[in-house]
Amino acid sequence: MNKGDLIAVGREVLRPSTEGDIVTWLEANVRAIPDSPMPGPFRADRTPWVRDALRIAADPEVQLLTVLASIQSGKSLFARLLTCWIAEHAPGPTMLLQANDPEAKDFALRYLRPVFKNCPPVLARLREDDMDRSTTIDFDRFTMYCRGAWNESNLQRLSIRYVIGDECWLWPPGHIQEASARVTAFGWMGKRVFMTQGGTLGGKGGEFHALHETTDQRDWNFRCPRCDHLQPWLWEFIRFPEEAKASGTWDLNAVADGTRYECAGCHALLDDNAGVRAEANARGEFVATNPLAYHGKVGLHWNSLATMSWGELGVQMLKAKEAADVYGDNEPRRIFKQKRLAMAWQEEGGEIVADAKASDYNLGDAWDGEAFITGKGKVVEGKDAPAGSIPFRTMGVDVQRGHFWVVVRSWAKTGHSRLYAFGKVETWGGVEDMARKANVHKAMVLVDAGDQTSMVYAETARRGWKCARGSGNEDFAVTDRDGKTTRRFYSERQRIQVPGLQGQPAMLISWSNLAGKDLLHGMRVKRLHTFPRNADPFYVEMMASEVRVKDKRTGKPMWILPQGKKDNHAWDCECLCLLGAVRWGIGSRGEVAPADGVDAA
Repeated sequence: MNKGDLIAVGREVLRPSTEGDIVTWLEANVRAIPDSPMPGPFRADRTPWVRDALRIAADPEVQLLTVLASIQSGKSLFARLLTCWIAEHAPGPTMLLQANDPEAKDFALRYLRPVFKNCPPVLARLREDDMDRSTTIDFDRFTMYCRGAWNESNLQRLSIRYVIGDECWLWPPGHIQEASARVTAFGWMGKRVFMTQGGTLGGKGGEFHALHETTDQRDWNFRCPRCDHLQPWLWEFIRFPEEAKASGTWDLNAVADGTRYECAGCHALLDDNAGVRAEANARGEFVATNPLAYHGKVGLHWNSLATMSWGELGVQMLKAKEAADVYGDNEPRRIFKQKRLAMAWQEEGGEIVADAKASDYNLGDAWDGEAFITGKGKVVEGKDAPAGSIPFRTMGVDVQRGHFWVVVRSWAKTGHSRLYAFGKVETWGGVEDMARKANVHKAMVLVDAGDQTSMVYAETARRGWKCARGSGNEDFAVTDRDGKTTRRFYSERQRIQVPGLQGQPAMLISWSNLAGKDLLHGMRVKRLHTFPRNADPFYVEMMASEVRVKDKRTGKPMWILPQGKKDNHAWDCECLCLLGAVRWGIGSRGEVAPADGVDAA
């Protein structure tokens, strides 16, 4: 027997058990998915794309599988079901990677272990000494590890047969490669599965997208219920009702109720309901768009058009488009493309200079458009302001050694704003005097905490102001009073205890340097964020100081102060003014209620 024959025999001996295929076995043995909105045993027909993805993943010839999919569309379900199959049919050291250790722990305890407990064959494989609350799961034949990908030490030392990584767009550069190296010792028996929503080309998720492009890149295709034409779900075939824009502006209720999908084959308009989508997906299949790729590398892609109301998606898209067109804010478009269409976001190329022209008004001119804040914290038009209301003005303070730069900005409900005051003051008391003279409420004063941090915490806590710190994060999860969570360029308030000020914590808000400055620049280009023709020349110079470039090493976009430019203090202050306004629902992010009322601040 030659070497080739021996290898073939080895492959056959070690090939996973085929007691029915993976889907048949899972339907027979997984009695419940505890967190699923559809109770009862696992049923593959509810998510045909997950069904086919499981069969592909179980194929021993597939050594690399990438899954590029929209949020809340079955990625987590796929991973949990695959681990059940591994535990019973193809055991080997397994590592499940989430973005960080806390998320890995949450996944293990809330999502993974409950599925194991509802799958009797897998439950029977758990060792008696397995610790039920541990992120290390001990089976009779192998160990399963749930870890965070950000912690590089988690990616070292262990030899792993199966690496299953989720939310790879959040992983640091190089960590996919590090995780892949863990399966080397298992040779052809090793398997890598990496999953994510869309990332950013050249930025977050760039490593995943580069890897995905080496695969056969299979798109989920559906069959038209009318003509049987096989086709991918594409946004280009979404059709809004004509009456939705009869008045010249989009009627979002009409979009929500009347959006349909046009078949690329027969051009029939498919109704927007779960039954039609289920029928279209039932006989769907993955179709390779890069069939010349190595057969052991498979990439899968599906998006929210297969899973969600097209009307609901249409409303989300139109809101995102409005944010970009009206406010110069591309964040909602980015989020929609990454999370709903599961596509990579392409950053703007070339340099962008933070520059703008003066508007046709003078500093100190009366402004009929200025909004007001009522005693109950509601933002109203000036004409609707009851007695006791105060102008809607925000103050941004940049802390320097021995002095402060201060900007005060006046806002309209539409997102338009005017420069109200600009200056340099020497003391904290001077900042307070300027806020009082400009009639800025203490809740609308934001102070940069990037320098002299302890002092900033203490002084803002005493005065009831807020402090803010720039961050490299792209966005943050923010939950409103109704429990709805959205992604924002700023964080929720963090309470910082200040020594000697019991009961008076500092209120810290983190914000994305990139997304916040992108928004500010966009609003300036759209002539929403303005300055007067008689503005201080030093202010104008500082507001043209920063440049948006791509980092030569990482390819990521960033705002910088080029060599030869001395000061950007006004630019920093304006970012804080914008942060204060947006948190109160001004402009493109106005669907979220203010984080705190005037009286409570």
